[in-house]
Amino acid sequence: MLFRQLNEEIRSLAGGFGLDAELDLVCECTNGGCFERLIVSTEDYEAIRRFPTRFLVKPKHDAGQAERIVEETAHFLVVERIDADAEAAIHLDPRRRGRRRELVERPLVRLEVT
Repeated sequence: MLFRQLNEEIRSLAGGFGLDAELDLVCECTNGGCFERLIVSTEDYEAIRRFPTRFLVKPKHDAGQAERIVEETAHFLVVERIDADAEAAIHLDPRRRGRRRELVERPLVRLEVT
């Protein structure tokens, strides 16, 4: 899940600098020692990230029974984690945490009834 967070930072920085065409990301496979790079369009990355249980990995980097392949291209696979790994992905999703933080930090609005 560490590389998911790194890729989210890369996406955020690229957007901040107006570099939205392609992203140079790191494989999000379950092998913590994998540092292989993936070039992915921002559009593809955003489509994958709509689902917190889906991860971007190099071909042949899928983890077998711990996940299922939902999309396959010549350059990358989209895998979906299942069972406990899916629950962890949802719980640790950086985008989900950011939304929760926004809700917590947002000031309360008081309504006055007259």
